[in-house]
Amino acid sequence: MDRPVAALAYDYAANDHVPVHEHPKAQLIYAIEGTMTVTTREGRWVLLPTRAVWVPAKTRHSIHMRSALRMRTLYFDETVTAPSRNCAVVEVSPLLRELILSMLQEPRSYEKTGRGSHLAALIRDELRFTQTLPLHLPWPKDARLRKVCEGMQRRPSLREGMDYWATEISMSSRTLARLFRKELNMSFQEWRTQLLLLEAQVRLAQGHTSSRIAANLGYDSHAAFCAMFRKSLGMSPTQHLQPH
Repeated sequence: MDRPVAALAYDYAANDHVPVHEHPKAQLIYAIEGTMTVTTREGRWVLLPTRAVWVPAKTRHSIHMRSALRMRTLYFDETVTAPSRNCAVVEVSPLLRELILSMLQEPRSYEKTGRGSHLAALIRDELRFTQTLPLHLPWPKDARLRKVCEGMQRRPSLREGMDYWATEISMSSRTLARLFRKELNMSFQEWRTQLLLLEAQVRLAQGHTSSRIAANLGYDSHAAFCAMFRKSLGMSPTQHLQPH
């Protein structure tokens, strides 16, 4: 559309998948209900009901629905001030949420001097003040390391350490440690902590208790899980879905 901001709505079932694609415009992917994972060549981003992901124009990406989901997405032309040069998860304030929903009530070819145009201007202004959040999991290009990361993502847990995963791909632990540093600029432990943090947030959004999540992810205690969560995000598990 020949407009600076365009809005579209889609509803999905749990485990629906949008295959790899790209858009000529920048996109803000948001869901008013449900959780999803957005994947690009650089990494994976977890989206919760108070978060959105900024996807620059012509960025190839795919989307996996972790639950039934109501997506409300925006597209922007080149005049928008991007919250990040690359893909990034951003906070969706209550105001931005209501602006997105209001934008969907307008015709796609809204009048350039009418209500839709004013909403578009407010959305672009609000986007300038959004905060990016550490909800990103870098993804490797090396096939051997990718196999490890995919296995860890399928079974996120503290129970299997680096020795276990090195054995899985017939590699020494020292070589695997070097691969993590070279490919992802993170240690094995740092990457695994980020994986568990993202998985914990998805499960919390799905209604699981933090004590249940702590046990399922292999933490020795609920307190240890909460300490990791607070150290990483600066808030307790019970606070993480609240807008800030």
